[in-house]
Amino acid sequence: MFERFARDARLVVKDAEAEARRLGSPTIEAEHLLLALTGLDRATAVGHALAATGLDRDAVEHALAAERERSLMAVGISIGDFDLPPPRPAARPRWAAGAKSALEHALRVSLERGDRRIESGHVLLALLRAQAGTVPRALTEAGVDRRELNDLVTAAMSR
Repeated sequence: MFERFARDARLVVKDAEAEARRLGSPTIEAEHLLLALTGLDRATAVGHALAATGLDRDAVEHALAAERERSLMAVGISIGDFDLPPPRPAARPRWAAGAKSALEHALRVSLERGDRRIESGHVLLALLRAQAGTVPRALTEAGVDRRELNDLVTAAMSR
């Protein structure tokens, strides 16, 4: 499947792995793909759309932290109650089901649009389609209108 990925989408995949390592995660999750997307140049369709909605790296990191805290509080755990060590970079994180699913959905989005290659925009559109999980909850936490962002990315990719 990766042979269909355009250069920018390959960069997102590579950067998602780097994000997982940086955060000490043993797995590459969909949230790491979202973080990687925020690193794209604002001149790209995805970079421009994310900037237009105010979704930069800091906003994503803040939303992910708030979502994590809210999820733990839902089961009665406060992260402040623990003296956790800083994360250690993982040697080689594995791809988790959510991230794999997002990349498979990116392929579907590409095919539905009649595009020959999978671009970073397809990855973002796939993440926006998710109905459950960390990414949709974090986007809600960040105050992102997913439909608006979807429309911005779709329009930018159509140019």
